[in-house]
Amino acid sequence: MTHIPRMEITADEVNCLIHAYFQDSGFVHSAFVLRAEGHLEKSPCYGKHVPRGELIELLSKALLYSEVEAHWRGNALTKNCKASFSLLDKHVCSLDPAISPVTIIQPLPTLDIPSVTLNGTSEKRKATAPAVEDLSGPKEKRARTEEMDVDSVASVEHHLTESRASARDSSPPLVKEPSRKSQKEESKAIGMLKGHQSEVFVCAWNPKRRNILGTGSKDTIIHIWNVHDPTPEGTPPESEPPLTLAHLSKTESGDLTSLDWNDDGTLLASGSYDCLLRVCDASGQLYFSHDQHKKGPIFATRFSKNGQYLLTASLDGTVCVWDVPNKTLYEQHACHEEPCLDAEWITDEIFASCGADGKIQVMQLGSPKPIKAFTGHKDEINQIKCNASRTLLVSCSDDTTARIWDVNEHMLSSSTPKEQPSLAILAGHSKTVSSIAWCPIGSSGLGPDEHEMLATSSFDGTSRLWDSVTGDCLRAFSDHRDSIYTLRFSPDGRFFTTGGADGWMFVYDVKGREKRWSWHTTTGPPGIFEIDWQQIDDVNRLAFGMSSGLVGVVDVSRIPALQP
Repeated sequence: MTHIPRMEITADEVNCLIHAYFQDSGFVHSAFVLRAEGHLEKSPCYGKHVPRGELIELLSKALLYSEVEAHWRGNALTKNCKASFSLLDKHVCSLDPAISPVTIIQPLPTLDIPSVTLNGTSEKRKATAPAVEDLSGPKEKRARTEEMDVDSVASVEHHLTESRASARDSSPPLVKEPSRKSQKEESKAIGMLKGHQSEVFVCAWNPKRRNILGTGSKDTIIHIWNVHDPTPEGTPPESEPPLTLAHLSKTESGDLTSLDWNDDGTLLASGSYDCLLRVCDASGQLYFSHDQHKKGPIFATRFSKNGQYLLTASLDGTVCVWDVPNKTLYEQHACHEEPCLDAEWITDEIFASCGADGKIQVMQLGSPKPIKAFTGHKDEINQIKCNASRTLLVSCSDDTTARIWDVNEHMLSSSTPKEQPSLAILAGHSKTVSSIAWCPIGSSGLGPDEHEMLATSSFDGTSRLWDSVTGDCLRAFSDHRDSIYTLRFSPDGRFFTTGGADGWMFVYDVKGREKRWSWHTTTGPPGIFEIDWQQIDDVNRLAFGMSSGLVGVVDVSRIPALQP
């Protein structure tokens, strides 16, 4: 019999987990009350790092244990139960009498499960540890649409769910491992910028000044880095000490959710969970700030192409339009009955917004009501993106689909019906579709006679390439072992890259439709929240923000697998 050391669960630990959950979810007042009433400042647990989504992950694992406990029959595991599991509802198995109710598997050794203490009460159980299929925990919406999945048990960590296995079957063979010479060359191509003290959620290269990189972290700190040009000696990318935006949050929940440069690279706008809009210049000096969104976090900031206006989308259900030169609020639109999660310019005077109400509203400056409405999604819409010609809009949702909408000039005219159906429904993911991106046209990207392509990524751990005209899935990739948080095409359209909760970053060849390169973090907690790809002159590099607080920079020109 194997004896495992005693485990304890204290009230302080539970309170700190709930406090972290409140902060992650933007419930600032609830977090404050719990901290005050629970005297958490005096708890030895209060200063400890609690990863984002930790409470949800632990509850998911508890649900998984309950599933095993309910279906384990001594030396057999029920395989054909069709009823789902819930935290609050009692589980009732839906066994099919026509099918053998159990599949016999090899009995496993009995383990002495350690005593667990809750409020002074101990309980000891004996159980076996069967191998089980992966179950998904309940989801949680937070900044940058972060969701935590769980592995079933350690012994079957790499076992995939049916949908992911199906996607893998359609994927090309894995690329060969790089040689030692290639690995040595790659080590010189990757640098880590140190400066943030918490998770780095957002990053954005300046569109005009190739050495300038903006990054933002959970503590509302914005750093502006001066990243050195690649050197002939091939040293890892490095930067001068960063400039720091001094206008900091006065609350504990100030997670940065969005960074957006204007087109000429002179201003950087940021949104955060502390409800403040901040706009700074390229030197890190505050240009202006405002707390118009007093009732909710800001999820998106978007400059118009001409730089005259700035959009902010908020949990309060509104979109604000800011007059940038005059540093004033121009208009505020109550577009949605529930939180507004993203906004996108179609022209310099027309924009679209999406929300948790499952709707997309098209607004025109000067008009208080939407000029068009797109409906069809069955759940929250996380992102919307226009193609380069501004004729198509793609949206992605918690309903596991993405949809393509017509936003050309004729459609936006008053003669067409106000509500428009989608042109195509992109179905295939099994969980929330978290990110979408259009493949660039021209250069090394799509030819003039090719159908436009786009990519989606999901909390199911897969990414997919799509034909925007036919709606066909061209290739599914299932290399990630956990939720994918970010997706980005290279500006020349040759590659797209993904990063996720598992700490892996993968780069795929668009035309070859195969994986070309991968990298995994070995420092601190895993998790890659956002990636941005820069190609200016002879500079070709990636930047990405991580859970560890580091900012990674990859000199793509020194990665052998990514060369022509």
